[in-house]
Amino acid sequence: MGKKSLAGALLGAALIALPGDVAGQDEAGVLAAIEQVFDGMRNADPTSVRAVFAEDARFAVLDTRGGAATIRSQSVDGWIDAISTSEGRWDEQIYDVEIEVDGPMASAWTPYTFYLDGEISHCGINSIELLFDSEGWKVTQLSDTRQREGCPDPHGVT
Repeated sequence: MGKKSLAGALLGAALIALPGDVAGQDEAGVLAAIEQVFDGMRNADPTSVRAVFAEDARFAVLDTRGGAATIRSQSVDGWIDAISTSEGRWDEQIYDVEIEVDGPMASAWTPYTFYLDGEISHCGINSIELLFDSEGWKVTQLSDTRQREGCPDPHGVT
């Protein structure tokens, strides 16, 4: 068997081995999972947000408040718990979402503007990694950058 036909056979075998739901997944399912996170945040609904995160998901922030960039990790559970006490005051608007999907793995890159009580608080970029399991798309890693100046108002909320 030649190199090309062997590679094709291996790829075909890998696709057959994927769960049936995964082979047909596309960007729409990934986007729906991501939107569930931010809709849940806006609605102060931690149960909806938790449903989209993998059990051992990670949350990382590039913090530049002190001048030098510092990587901080936050507890996903702590953040989700805080959503329940946010009283709907948080509104993170994402836009220009770019999604890449390879079978059961996806990555999204999206600028965002975060509003607190209707006023722009900060903005940056979200990088979101997802995997597809028997329950659907799950966020395994969410990283973001944050800045407080020059933030766009993508939806004219303020």
